[in-house]
Amino acid sequence: MTDSRTAPTPERLLSIIELQNAIIAAGLNSDEVMTLVGERAGTLTSATGSVVALTEGDEIVTRAAAGTARATVGNRASKASVPSGRAITEGRPVRGEDTASDSLAVPLLYGEAAVGYLEVTSTKPNVFGDDDAETLRLLAQIIAIALHRAYTYPKPRRDVDHDPLTGLGNRRAYEERIDAELARNRRYGHSFSLALLELGGLETAVDRLGQAAGDNAVTEIATILKKHTRAIDACFRIAADEVAIVLPGTSLDGARILVERCRAHIAEARPCDGAITASFGVIEAAADETAEQIMIRVNTAINADKSRG
Repeated sequence: MTDSRTAPTPERLLSIIELQNAIIAAGLNSDEVMTLVGERAGTLTSATGSVVALTEGDEIVTRAAAGTARATVGNRASKASVPSGRAITEGRPVRGEDTASDSLAVPLLYGEAAVGYLEVTSTKPNVFGDDDAETLRLLAQIIAIALHRAYTYPKPRRDVDHDPLTGLGNRRAYEERIDAELARNRRYGHSFSLALLELGGLETAVDRLGQAAGDNAVTEIATILKKHTRAIDACFRIAADEVAIVLPGTSLDGARILVERCRAHIAEARPCDGAITASFGVIEAAADETAEQIMIRVNTAINADKSRG
């Protein structure tokens, strides 16, 4: 591989820009950013595996991994024993030396210092080229920005924008996220879908079984939603019995598939002995809509869902 930089294709650049915009809009923490960027690195370079590793003292720790490398998350090794660690010590992209496979690692820079590496691997030889190295360099910058924010700025109080019971975003966080997604839609044409979950029978269940039972049910449902949505998606408890799910870059059909998956898992969990039902409204936002218009449409969709039983 030469030292000259070969620009990624326009399609790759657009994918990287969309990823960065989605990360900013979602307000992801550094661990979530590393996971998402690692996954995108593998997709863009056609790798079979990808790794994000950071230095901790004399060791290198795998903080995120995807594909065939997924099981390596949490692994620790001395810097000297990891061939890809040369990307850290030399501060430049390095290729693996195995002639039967291929790997490519670029340093993660925090200021002038290399604090880790982003690596892609393939089971085939001679897969990665100069354009892949530049792709990884751009993706590594996204991780570096997230690390800078994590190290530099104190974390805000969680109860400012999170629901204290479920840990989901609250109404305030939801309104900020919707405004951000609408702005991205108008400016860049990046679409998003919105799902709204209404928990039927929650008040009756609390009256019959007690507040603790109701809280446990809401927490269980929130856990289901978090488990079955992506890192760039966001769930918000906007009322006692309502949860909004913002789905960037997801079509209406894709949102409906996710909603039906969540509905099935909630039904299987039978919160409050099956006394709580889940009704969903799903829409795809239009660029010229306001937040109020979106909420009207999604509530109409919920009413239609209820009428279907």
